[in-house]
Amino acid sequence: MGNLEIIVTMYNDILATLLPVEKPLLADRIERMNQSLAKGINELRWNSQNIDPFIKQAMVIVSEVDELVKKMKDNVNKMK
Repeated sequence: MGNLEIIVTMYNDILATLLPVEKPLLADRIERMNQSLAKGINELRWNSQNIDPFIKQAMVIVSEVDELVKKMKDNVNKMK
């Protein structure tokens, strides 16, 4: 449950902090993230057999996008 909360928090932070001009730069990664999470939203339940692999995959994908967004924001701040 803790990992799911981390995934949701990272996902929400990514979408909340992206500026409109940044979203097109990450559109493919956001789509990949949404596709990965769709199974957990639409199909899986707490007692589903494939919940652990889903959580691991979702964590990897969302973490990668989160790190990329943080690097982008850091680089913009350095340029300022």
